[in-house]
Amino acid sequence: MGSKKFRVLAWAMCAAFLPLAANAAQKRVRLTVEVKVEGTEGVVGTGADRTTAKFREGYTIVTHLQSDGELAQFNSKDPEYAQKMMGLAQSVHAKVNKAQGKAPVKKMTQQQIQDYVKTKQAACGADRNCLMKLAQEAQELMSNMDTGATAAAGGVVAYTGNEPPRYLNFFGYENCGGSAHVYVDRTVQGTVADTSGAVPYTIHDTADYNNNPVEVGLICVSHNLVLDPVDNSFYTDGAVYPSAKGNSVMTMRGRTDKSSGEAATHGEVYDWVNAQFRHVPRAGTKSTAMKLTQGRGGAIHSGRYSGEARVTLSWKLEDVK
Repeated sequence: MGSKKFRVLAWAMCAAFLPLAANAAQKRVRLTVEVKVEGTEGVVGTGADRTTAKFREGYTIVTHLQSDGELAQFNSKDPEYAQKMMGLAQSVHAKVNKAQGKAPVKKMTQQQIQDYVKTKQAACGADRNCLMKLAQEAQELMSNMDTGATAAAGGVVAYTGNEPPRYLNFFGYENCGGSAHVYVDRTVQGTVADTSGAVPYTIHDTADYNNNPVEVGLICVSHNLVLDPVDNSFYTDGAVYPSAKGNSVMTMRGRTDKSSGEAATHGEVYDWVNAQFRHVPRAGTKSTAMKLTQGRGGAIHSGRYSGEARVTLSWKLEDVK
């Protein structure tokens, strides 16, 4: 009886430590992203319709991600991941065909396969057996399609399946303790044509907005990344742009009108940010000067838009307990 109690007690003590053991390998990181933008823009319409603007805008997000600590063999966020996996699948398929005594399948590009099938289809006409054989042949050709993934140096090197585990997958999670802040400061000055002549106006857009818990919650669960501990870099789909709310004050003909709502920012800037953020070291800064083609300058008339922006992107990925 005493022995049974001891076994039960020992099991209970071990069970109490199981969650700790299971979580011992878990890892957490804090991702901080800061974007700063300054620029000018304008809209030139007909006659007196013209507007110029100066602006500052940007955002900072802080979010946390977690990993189970288990190294993965392949990097699912590698820009060439699909090609490399296709190359691996083709290699396996070729080995199976060889083991079955089948002739190697000719490698063609997608366009070459389409042209080949179209020609053969015309030759088959209404012959059902011919068309069925062609469908099987097309399937074989597609399984060995030339995607640019090869074993040769200088190209996209296909996976072999023998790669050692290397990558850590990190995912966002609820209540991660993140934060997000957006700012906008844009001053628009312009004139608009009227029957009495050119009428001047000004618009001042501002935002100094901290995202609320619901909005931060979306940021928490929206980010994921792959960390390469070997070269200390990480891969991601980009940074989620946080919610931006602000105010606008327009003065015209001695009258001032105020409004509030979603703060207008330049989407082209954030497209650039995401493009730069696909594969980066754990900390760094990038900057650029870019032409703008999509107006956000608050002009109250139509016309030809032009603008330019100076963008600075900074980030860091830190280990946390």
